[in-house]
Amino acid sequence: MTRATAAGLAALRRRLDEPPPESVPGQLAVDLASTDERPKVCDYGNPRCGAVPVRFYPNGWKCDAHQPSRTSRRPAP
Repeated sequence: MTRATAAGLAALRRRLDEPPPESVPGQLAVDLASTDERPKVCDYGNPRCGAVPVRFYPNGWKCDAHQPSRTSRRPAP
């Protein structure tokens, strides 16, 4: 390893030990915890099924009874 490479790596290691900046230019400070407070429920039907627990599928949050047929765990006939 050359001296220039070793010096560059040492400088990068020192940067890793520095605390993160207060704010990064161009980034928006968003509190993600407050945007997702409602519990997830099955959104099948009208009125909504509302069952819990659910999993996310490409067509939304579904319970085991309303999961898409391509992912259902039913035994083959």
